[in-house]
Amino acid sequence: TTSAVFQELAQNIQADLRKNMPVWREKYPGVENLKVAVMGCIVNGPGESKHADIGISLPGTGETPTAPVFVDGKKAATLRGPSIAADFEKMVADYIEQRFGQGGKAAAE
Repeated sequence: TTSAVFQELAQNIQADLRKNMPVWREKYPGVENLKVAVMGCIVNGPGESKHADIGISLPGTGETPTAPVFVDGKKAATLRGPSIAADFEKMVADYIEQRFGQGGKAAAE
């Protein structure tokens, strides 16, 4: 991944998490323990993303703009094209709702 692409995506996702976290804390107890990985290496990124609750591994320079997403250690999707950041942010929000919302596995713990 080019440094600029990785940094921009990582910053966008971090900004989205910071913006939404105050609301999520009120709505989803335990969400502050969420582990999100944004990896800039298609070689090591998938393995490292598997250790997060939800993680994305970005493509390298000159590679097709595809990014595998891992949820709870398993490959859940492959994002493609210019909307990778927005698509991943939506996946994070959906994951939080499913895991920490009413009836989610974290709510049951």
